[in-house]
Amino acid sequence: MYFNIRFQRILASAAFSTAVLALLPSHARAADEWQPQRPIRMVLGYTPGGAADGVARDLGPLMEKVLGQPVVVDYRPGAGGAIAVEAVANAAPDGLTIGLIDGAPLTIVPNARKVNYDPVTSLSYFGVVSRSPLVILANPDFPAKTLPELLALARAKPGEISYATSGVATIHQMSAELLGASTKTSMLHVPYKGAAPALTDLMAGAVKISFSTIAPAVPLVQTGRVRAIAVTADREVAALPGVKTVAAQGVPGYDAEGWFVMAGPKGLPAPIVAKLNQALNAALSNPAIKQKMAEQGNDVSPSTPAAATELVRVDYRKWGEVIRSQRLSFD
Repeated sequence: MYFNIRFQRILASAAFSTAVLALLPSHARAADEWQPQRPIRMVLGYTPGGAADGVARDLGPLMEKVLGQPVVVDYRPGAGGAIAVEAVANAAPDGLTIGLIDGAPLTIVPNARKVNYDPVTSLSYFGVVSRSPLVILANPDFPAKTLPELLALARAKPGEISYATSGVATIHQMSAELLGASTKTSMLHVPYKGAAPALTDLMAGAVKISFSTIAPAVPLVQTGRVRAIAVTADREVAALPGVKTVAAQGVPGYDAEGWFVMAGPKGLPAPIVAKLNQALNAALSNPAIKQKMAEQGNDVSPSTPAAATELVRVDYRKWGEVIRSQRLSFD
């Protein structure tokens, strides 16, 4: 009798456990089914020492806590990030090669020239790392203090107002081109090799406007060395209080920002995608990472593989339309 009662309780407990597992999200169950047995290579399309390298080095050790293996950065700079993307796309779909990839080689470069990968179908995306609004800056002596005033000047002097960016075929240039396409205005693009020289010339008055990342702009705005005119995303930025968005200043629907996603090669099995997503989201939930990213003007929050894939798909289409409508060439 005792054996039968005890056996029935065991069966009931097992049935309950099975029911609970069935209620868990499928990606949560799948994440427990794969564990890497060797170190993971994180491919980066930039050189050591830059902002992207800092993100990679911050995330790697935190992802390692979930994956149980070291995450080692593999630097593959060149061709606007396309070399790094191609390295990830051509890797074995075993979860041991992943990429920390920004939007340019996924949504801008493939719309401008032939690359050896398809940004949507050649990769398995497993999460959004960060989203980074830009800010439109002006030299303090520039007469326009608001976006409508800037656009009025651009219409009065088409192609004469110079704007600086961190380079050709960057989100900085595309943000300016989207503004031009949305408002039927044109300005003169002056590309630089990075944010520092662009901002130096902006402060000196060699250029009048700059489309800049948030982090290097904040101290210059706070000290009055440059003026912030508008934020390019669809939301205001805490690091620049009171600076309105482009959309809020009369350009409805305008939204342009940089971002990083993480991906592996196409064909990654679902358990591997789930585990990598779990590791990335755990790293992004770290308070120190969230604070550091926020100070740099970056938004971070856990995401899904589907959200990362859709982000790439939407921006690939958007920037392709801008490149064609503006007849841009990056040669």
